[in-house]
Amino acid sequence: MTGIEVPGPEPDWQPATQPPYYTGKNPAYQYSVREHHAPLFQMIGVLALPVQPVAQRLRLHVERSWDGLDELDAVLFRLKGFSFAISKHDGNPVGVSYVWLTEPHEQADKALDTLLEVVGIGEDAVAFRGDAHEDPAQPTATAHDAGSPDEATDVTLPTSLWARFRRAIGRSQ
Repeated sequence: MTGIEVPGPEPDWQPATQPPYYTGKNPAYQYSVREHHAPLFQMIGVLALPVQPVAQRLRLHVERSWDGLDELDAVLFRLKGFSFAISKHDGNPVGVSYVWLTEPHEQADKALDTLLEVVGIGEDAVAFRGDAHEDPAQPTATAHDAGSPDEATDVTLPTSLWARFRRAIGRSQ
């Protein structure tokens, strides 16, 4: 080894993982592996239980990670031809976890059914089924649909992801 020393961080640099990103003096912004790949994920449902019981049943290791939203618990695994991720952000409602396919698949319902069967739980464990970003009955509203961003402050549009999720878990506004 050579005697090269790397200087420590500048005293006014915030941690590279600390939001709001790009607003501090630190020129680096770190993102997680999950955050890097999450745009490829296909949401297929929400379970009315935490990540841990599912992980224990399948003997999976729950990883503690983070992304641009919050700290989270997650497991990524393959099961009967499907690639799953189950996650729960610290800021999400207690007692629910999100189920994703890490490789989008046309048979999302079959994937969720396969997971339920192998884990040994029924449809009553599903708080929400499907992709929260798609509603065949009506298009998903956006803040743009509400008018100016000021009009959208503290408003959850009735067809938004969060409004549909709140209805699915029985916490309507």
